[in-house]
Amino acid sequence: MQITFLLGNGFDIQCGLKTSYIDFYKYILKKKYSINLTKEIDKELALKIDNIIYSEIYKSKDNIENWADLELQLGVFTKRLKKRLNEPDQDVQKIANKFLNDFEILREDLNEYLKYIQIQDEIEISEDFSDILSTTMDKFFEGVFSREYDELNYILKENRNSAFIYNFISFNYTNSLQEIIQSCGEISKRNIFNGSGLNQFINKKIINVHGLIDNLLTLGLNDETQLATDFFDMSDLNDLIKPKLLEINREYMRRDAEIIIDNSDIIVIFGMSIGSTDKHWWEKIANVLINSKNKKLIIHLYDEKPSLLSPRIARKRRESKENEFLSQLNNLDLSDEQKVQLRKQIYIVTNSEYILNVDLRKYLNQDKNESTNVIGLETKGNSKAV
Repeated sequence: MQITFLLGNGFDIQCGLKTSYIDFYKYILKKKYSINLTKEIDKELALKIDNIIYSEIYKSKDNIENWADLELQLGVFTKRLKKRLNEPDQDVQKIANKFLNDFEILREDLNEYLKYIQIQDEIEISEDFSDILSTTMDKFFEGVFSREYDELNYILKENRNSAFIYNFISFNYTNSLQEIIQSCGEISKRNIFNGSGLNQFINKKIINVHGLIDNLLTLGLNDETQLATDFFDMSDLNDLIKPKLLEINREYMRRDAEIIIDNSDIIVIFGMSIGSTDKHWWEKIANVLINSKNKKLIIHLYDEKPSLLSPRIARKRRESKENEFLSQLNNLDLSDEQKVQLRKQIYIVTNSEYILNVDLRKYLNQDKNESTNVIGLETKGNSKAV
C-alpha cells in the first residue's frame, strides 16, 4: 500500500519558518527600497520600486494572500503590461525583456531569502523525530468523520499482506523535510493497523517537485491561459509555465512525482492551497481517483475558528473544499456522475496536529524566523493565515 503526502508552504510555517509570501515581500521592500509595508499604497514610495513585478505586487497587495495567488498574479501582470503596448512609442520586446529580467531578480531574491531562513548547513539537529514520524504514519487521517474513519481503517486493515510505504512530494524549496527525515533514527515500525510486523516504511527519497534552493527553483503558472501568451517569444513563455519548465530542464522531478501519485492508494494534501497554478497536479490526482474508486484523497485544511458544533457549518466547510478541488478540473470534462464519485473519495481534516508536527525554531536564524504558531495547518501559506 502506497500512502503519499503532498506538502506545501503551510508545512514550513508549521515548523516555524517565515516562508509566507508576505514575509518575503516585507523583507524585499525593506531591504531594497526602505519601504515598510502598510495597508495604504503610497504613490511616491511606489515610484521608488524599479522592478516591474515588485511594483505590480505593491499595487495589488490586497489581492495577494499566498504563493498561489502571487504566481497567478504574475499572469495578470503580463495582461496589464500588454495593455500598455497600445500606447504610443511602446517597445514590445523591451517591455517583455524587462518583465523576464525582473522575474529572474524575484527568483534570485527569493532564493537568497529562503537560503538564509532555512536550517543552515553547519547546524546539527540533536533531536530524534522518530516518534513524530510514527505519529504521522498512524494518524494521518485522524479527524475525518466517523464513517470515513471506519472506511479508511477497513482499507488499511485489509492490506495485511502489503507493506505500507509512505512517500513525500514537497512543493517547497527549503530543506525542512529533508532535515526532519534525516534526523529520524527509525523510519520503519510495526503496523498498528493489522499487526503484521515491521512493515510501515518511510520512503527517504523526497521529491521536491519545484526544485530546491540553488537548484532549479521553479516559480510560475500552470498553462498559457493564465497569462498574455503573445507578449513573449515561445521559448521565453515556456520559462514562465511550471510544467513546461520542468520538462525543458530535463529533470525527473515531475516524472517521478507522477509515477508515485499513479501508484498511490491514499493521497494526503497538507499545507497547500488548491490553486490554479498547480492545476496539473489536481488533474493528475483526480484521474487516479476516477480510475479506481477504492483510492482516497485526504485534504487537510486550516480554519482559524473551526466549529464542530454545527452540522451545517461542518457540511459547508467540507463542500467548500470539495468545490475548490473540483473547480480545478474543468479540462477533464467530467460527467456529473464522476463529480459525485470524486466527492465520495475526498475526505477533509481540519487543523490536524499529527502531520510532521515538528518545531524547528531553535535551529533557525531567529531574526527572520520568529514564529509562535506550531500546529498542523492547511497552509498558513495558503489562506488568511499567511
